[in-house]
Amino acid sequence: MDDVIARWIGELDADSSGVAMDAQYALIAEGPEVLDELVAAVPHLGTYGQLCALEVFTALKDPRPGDVLIDLVDSEAATVRQWAAEALADLEIRRAVPAIRRAYEAFRRRGEAPDDSEGEGLRWALTDLGAREPVIPPRAAALRASLEDVGSAWPTAHLAEVIEDLAAHDQAVLYFQVWRVEQGKGVFWQRGPGIDWDVDRRSPWARIVADCRDWALLAAEATDKAPGLVATISWIDASDL
Repeated sequence: MDDVIARWIGELDADSSGVAMDAQYALIAEGPEVLDELVAAVPHLGTYGQLCALEVFTALKDPRPGDVLIDLVDSEAATVRQWAAEALADLEIRRAVPAIRRAYEAFRRRGEAPDDSEGEGLRWALTDLGAREPVIPPRAAALRASLEDVGSAWPTAHLAEVIEDLAAHDQAVLYFQVWRVEQGKGVFWQRGPGIDWDVDRRSPWARIVADCRDWALLAAEATDKAPGLVATISWIDASDL
């Protein structure tokens, strides 16, 4: 069986994404007994193979890969850094906070757009591990719903009010996503209004907040307000730039 596991691990780096995905699913199906060998192999895998391994670690929900995941937060590949941080948060490995914080500081120093997926992932991981406290104003908190699949969300009927509340408390809204809640079935992504915004990050913070608010309100106005529609919102504080 060890030879089969070794073959599957090697196939995570296959040229064919189909072969790699099949190997990933096979490792998940085999269960936690694959972890020791996979952990040892991860530093020697390519970027795609490491991403597949990260999926295996997350699916198996075992803390044993903690040390190698912390090492991957220092990867040269942005997606590996992001996925490793998110996996550490999923596995509730709190000793990873210093490494994730270093990665987030490096992300900020590079001047990357705050809504870049790596920045989002690192902020989410720090928040989930209790190392970052997002500002949620009282009115926004009162209107918030917590959904199992997407986390904090707000009815689209109250979206403009929440955006105004966030801006009034010095928070810059980066974007929002719309979801349809179907009782007994789950939460499904819904196409939004298609209005994106890119704000000049060299502006004073007050100008950034105001510009983000104005664009977000324009998008909120164009968003369907039907019952059962909710929005997840991404926003940052001045300390996140």
